Amino acid sequence: MKKVVEDYHSLTQEDVKKLVNEPKKGATLSFSPFEVYVFDGHSAVFLSLSNSVADVIEQRPAYIRLDFRNAVISKLYFWLSYELQRAETQTPDRIGLGTKIFCLVRGQFHEDKKTHMKAGLGLCVSGTLFGMCNTLRQELETCTIQFCDTEYYLPDDSDVWARVASEAFRDTTFGHNDVRILNSGRYVQRRVSSKAYQAANKEFPMPSDGIIAISGGNGALGLVMGGWLLDKAAEQGVGGFTIKFLSRSVKISDGNMYLWKDIEAKAAKLGVTVEQGKMDMSSQEGCNKFIESCNGMLKGFIHSAGVLRDSMLMNLTWDRFEDVFQSKHHAALYLHEALETHPQKDLRFMWNFSSTSVYGNMGQLNYSGSNSFLDVLTRHRKAKGRPSMAIQWGAWGDVGMAATMTDAMRLRTMNSPMPYFSNKEGLTGLECGIQTGLPYFSVYKFNPQVTMGWIQPMDNIFSLHNRNFHSEVAPTPPAPPQLERKHYYTVLRMAKGPQTKSPTAVPMVYNAYVKAAAAKDAAEWGNDFRKW
Repeated sequence: MKKVVEDYHSLTQEDVKKLVNEPKKGATLSFSPFEVYVFDGHSAVFLSLSNSVADVIEQRPAYIRLDFRNAVISKLYFWLSYELQRAETQTPDRIGLGTKIFCLVRGQFHEDKKTHMKAGLGLCVSGTLFGMCNTLRQELETCTIQFCDTEYYLPDDSDVWARVASEAFRDTTFGHNDVRILNSGRYVQRRVSSKAYQAANKEFPMPSDGIIAISGGNGALGLVMGGWLLDKAAEQGVGGFTIKFLSRSVKISDGNMYLWKDIEAKAAKLGVTVEQGKMDMSSQEGCNKFIESCNGMLKGFIHSAGVLRDSMLMNLTWDRFEDVFQSKHHAALYLHEALETHPQKDLRFMWNFSSTSVYGNMGQLNYSGSNSFLDVLTRHRKAKGRPSMAIQWGAWGDVGMAATMTDAMRLRTMNSPMPYFSNKEGLTGLECGIQTGLPYFSVYKFNPQVTMGWIQPMDNIFSLHNRNFHSEVAPTPPAPPQLERKHYYTVLRMAKGPQTKSPTAVPMVYNAYVKAAAAKDAAEWGNDFRKW
């Protein structure tokens, strides 16, 4: 049984609810008629629309009906997951058995110039879905989620479609990995160390004139970044430029005033001008006005602004999404458009402050999605030859919310797999990331003992996904508790050894056991996959 919804941009939440709860034919009690929901986050319908920021984030008047871009994609995915969870709570004895979401997007991790130049900004339209999938994987306890990215441009007769279909209906390892199905092969996502990439040793020269701007400039993190820029200027012996700390209120809280005083003192010694300025990044007009006022002298922009509207899925509303989106990736899109409209002749860097929440955080479905869009936008700018970088920050411990935590809360957090890091540690991580020259990277702290325990479980799909994702930095046990079908992938992965090892490394366990057994089966069964 199948159902294809082509005009999904016109669906309401009530429509989605009916779709989820429609009973199977002939069934007296059922969760849903569908075992797999294939969510196409990048339908061909988008190719007929413009690549303007207004279209990408749905800011057109309602009567034009260009409301099926990022906002509608995100909203529809939220409604689907929300209604699935509501259905779970209503019939817990049957809910979620075999229910899966296959989230399919196109070109989200492309970094090649040709594709981005041809596709334009519209390539980014489903950028929120990766982060949303990772958080939903934690919150939808009885629903398995598989994220799949594929080529942006594919002819109808491409064999890639068959491989994508195979991924959608692969039962044993469904949801175990985030994957890309490309012309060149199948790829799985892994967390890896930055050390090999740091060999690029990219430099970060400070300007001797012009303007560096920081959004969220009256917040703790924006002020920390301002202090770091001044330290870099002192190391390189330069001055003469201006740092503008931008916000809507232009007010510094009493708790952050000591950071501002320190900045003023450093700047005075270096001959650097520092000032708190007003900027409204919540509109295209606000961004255009500021960028135009720079008169081509903007040398760098750090987008550190953002708000949290955390809530578990069952209590989440779309208003909370809009609050987060407006301050994070909508603002970044407005800034991107302003820089395209008013080019700055020597713009050296544009940083988007993303978050490790893109890999999943309970209660942060909206925040995870918005930050993953920032990552996609960064890859788009970088591919087009524009300066861009996204830093997926972990938790800062010396500033912001963490600084006001109770001792009990701080102790609990410090005993988690990823505890807070100090300002010094965070800035060291930033410098390591800059050296790589990559468009995006993560900065966070490991708690080794807790992390090793964290990746041990393999009793559900989320646990298996978690241990696979971290397998290159936190080795998982060499064998599962039982040699069952659901653990075969784990056995194979551990037998082959880490994927980032030297190509000359010898996979001894694989050669001794797996390779011989596979060869024997291949000789006996040949290409008869029904026997396999």
